[in-house]
Amino acid sequence: MKILFAIDGSNCSKIAIAQALELKCPYGTELKVVSVLDFFEPLPAVEEIKEREIAAARALVDETVEKLKNTHKEAVVTGEVLDGYVVDEILHVSQEWGADLIIMGSHGRTGMAEFWMGSVSRSVLLHARSAVRIVRDQSGDDQPSGGNVLIAVDDSEHCDHLIEHVIAMPWTAKTTFRLVHVVPSINPDMLLDSDTGYANTLSQYCDAKVAGAEIWVRELVGKLNALYGDSVAESRIVIGDAREEILKQANEWPADLVMLGSHGRRGFERLLMGSVSEAVATHAKCSVEVTRMPPRRKPKLHVVK
Repeated sequence: MKILFAIDGSNCSKIAIAQALELKCPYGTELKVVSVLDFFEPLPAVEEIKEREIAAARALVDETVEKLKNTHKEAVVTGEVLDGYVVDEILHVSQEWGADLIIMGSHGRTGMAEFWMGSVSRSVLLHARSAVRIVRDQSGDDQPSGGNVLIAVDDSEHCDHLIEHVIAMPWTAKTTFRLVHVVPSINPDMLLDSDTGYANTLSQYCDAKVAGAEIWVRELVGKLNALYGDSVAESRIVIGDAREEILKQANEWPADLVMLGSHGRRGFERLLMGSVSEAVATHAKCSVEVTRMPPRRKPKLHVVK
């Protein structure tokens, strides 16, 4: 497992590193700490100020690397200070290094403000090829145990990849998992005259979806309990809108981290339809991690002349 930490000295970055210090990293885990300096905005920097910022960034990275080395003796820990546009540098180093996960802080923009203004975390989330965890500061909220992980699951290959990612991740001893599957609710407008029996058919369909989900979700829970110990994982099957229900479940539990798989919508389709993963990442009060399946490579086309 290769984990990239993008830090900037903010409170969210400090929280991300504090959480990383509690992880149980097995032999072979690689951790890289980077801090990016952008001297293009807003004005060309005075040389003295540039040197001061570079020195501060190096000190921050070196201090963080030392903490991680002391805590994770069997992991390989490195650090680097980068110069350039923050989003581009994070995406570039994550791809070149082959990161499995990017961990970075959120500065708290939400809703339309984030949509119009943009943010480093949102841009990295949309364009990274690896999983991305956006860490939020929950210090002002009622704090749960510190290890409640809500995993939003469905019956797709993206979920299979998500569970594989969960199993590959290092976790703390106090981590507990709750798997949540949302069955889409039936639109009342779809219910025709009850005399036709169509309404009953739709109701039966919904019940069948719930019953079917209980079977495969129970299997996933069993897999996690077999790996991490009995009663570490549990499940919830709910009916409603996926975005609303995941956020509701995360608030009510409460969750420290929500994990879900991205189904990879891009461009205009994402703009019009939105996505569950982006909506949850934007509006959740806790940290959110979104996984993404590796892109499939199309076989080469051999042209016979």
